[in-house]
Amino acid sequence: MSVVRRLLAALRRPDRRDAPHPPGTTLRAGRSAPAVLLRLVLLALCLAAGATVAQGADQWWVVLAVGALVCARPHGALLAIGAAVLIGMLAVSGQHWWQLPVLAVLTHALLQLGAVTDAVSWRGWVELAVLRDELPRFLAVQAVAQAAAALALLLDGAVPVPWLVVGGVGALAALSWVVVLQIRTPTHH
Repeated sequence: MSVVRRLLAALRRPDRRDAPHPPGTTLRAGRSAPAVLLRLVLLALCLAAGATVAQGADQWWVVLAVGALVCARPHGALLAIGAAVLIGMLAVSGQHWWQLPVLAVLTHALLQLGAVTDAVSWRGWVELAVLRDELPRFLAVQAVAQAAAALALLLDGAVPVPWLVVGGVGALAALSWVVVLQIRTPTHH
């Protein structure tokens, strides 16, 4: 059989989705959210981060572009670039102490939710249990991130003793190691 004939035969086959389901087959799933809603939440997280750091129309256009990009294609690399752009905006124009911890939460949520959303098509659904299962890891990482933010704010330009920096970084490294071990250790129920 020639390649053309095999291709035509394959095109004439009925779509497997059109085939009738066997009787008594059911699919049970918990409460779910449409992937479109998750993508809109990604956009909302970008806009909230923009409200935290943007200072002017040009920066808002950048925030909107980042939000549209991660909403349309929540790939890990694009999410990281989007978070880096938002953090860069804080570095350039940050003025208030509260911007760093708020941005740490928002960009981390963007990365975490984006990883889940990237695995689902636009028309797909995600069980809320999947998102709930991610919450302990999110909170563990946030504990370290917020400790790092607090340390950065405390030591910002006012470190009288260099050893205080070394001690703070060492304590944060130890805390991070414990958290990473807890995240990596599987729990069996």
